[in-house]
Amino acid sequence: MKSKQQLRRFIADQRLPDKFAGLPLKDIRVMDMATVMAAPYAATLLGDYGAEVIKVENPSNPDATRGWGVFEDLDIHPFWAVVGRNKFPVTLNLRTDEGRRIFLDLIKTTDVLIENMRPGAMEKIGIGKEDLLKQNPGLIIGTVSGYGQTGPYAERPGFGTLAEGFSGFTYLNAQPDGPPTNAPLALADFIAGIHLAFAVMIALRTQQRGKSGGQVIDISLYEPLFGMLGSDFLSCQLSGEVPQPKGNELSYVAPRNNYKTKDDRWVTLSCAAQKPFERLIECIGRPEMNADPRFKTNEERIKEGNRQIINRAIQGWVGNKNMKEVIETCWRLGITIGPIANMKDIAEDSHYQKRDSIIEIEDPATGVLLKMPNVAFKMLATPGKIRFPGLPLGSANEVIYKDLLGYSDEKIENYKTAGVI
Repeated sequence: MKSKQQLRRFIADQRLPDKFAGLPLKDIRVMDMATVMAAPYAATLLGDYGAEVIKVENPSNPDATRGWGVFEDLDIHPFWAVVGRNKFPVTLNLRTDEGRRIFLDLIKTTDVLIENMRPGAMEKIGIGKEDLLKQNPGLIIGTVSGYGQTGPYAERPGFGTLAEGFSGFTYLNAQPDGPPTNAPLALADFIAGIHLAFAVMIALRTQQRGKSGGQVIDISLYEPLFGMLGSDFLSCQLSGEVPQPKGNELSYVAPRNNYKTKDDRWVTLSCAAQKPFERLIECIGRPEMNADPRFKTNEERIKEGNRQIINRAIQGWVGNKNMKEVIETCWRLGITIGPIANMKDIAEDSHYQKRDSIIEIEDPATGVLLKMPNVAFKMLATPGKIRFPGLPLGSANEVIYKDLLGYSDEKIENYKTAGVI
């Protein structure tokens, strides 16, 4: 475990200009006062490309992700380490007059505020959006809430799981005649976070810190995911028929499914284009199917009965071979198939390694080496960078309040004693 002074020096060093060199958002400051996944993930993405992200947490009620899946013996918090990366954590009690004054001092230096309180909650504690925009006319306020800032459901509490259900996703995410199935990750949250980061980048095009271009971005948890299901919604409006779950398949293409190999592994295949489909049928030893009118076009293949025949034929071939043979045979023929990998497979995969899809980075608080996903896309001229994983609660208090705002040591200590920070 590193000492408090060692950690403070590390954090102060991370704010030096050379640490942001080459990162395209190096002149942008983001204040992330949101919790859990959706809105904080937007701030994470901005931080990957050089935005200075100040993470504001209640000293007695920090971000819940700090407590998820903790490895107590290592003092490592996996969820926080990943989503809290590249952020400088400070504590601040916004329910005190002093806390709100400090908040406004920070706002005056900030380009983007990320928050996910219920609509009206900020106004109730005296830091309403209109007041903040008066204090800083260049402030971009990115909000994420369950159902958005307007509409009859705006006041309802909302989480990603509810949004996935409300968007239509969970209904379709099921086996035929099976129960709706929740996603095994915070899907709606992450998708909303990506949309918020994109919206912030658009808003920054016409923004000047402290001067002009400030605005409120209103994102609900359900609309980004609903937008991705737009073709299903439109089909329902045109036909009057409600799209039904297809399990691992898609209603509009075939074949697209998962198949079990002889060595009890799984592969996933998507082969709806006609020429690759014909090569697949030759590959599995069923050339007569290519002459059958039921399989001549995708429109015929997706019909009930026809897609089941195709699936049985493919499974019969895949089930008699090991995964390695299945994949290598199909790849040689240009058939789009791949392994269904678990996390151990990913850690050992040469492609992940050669692409630098995984980064190894030292946790500055404990000295433990952590492996985590790297920045998700590559920009050849201005690449992003994970500079450090999520830091301990309030570990950037002295650096931000003293170095950025100019508070004295005595003032900071008094705020600590009073429970303001």
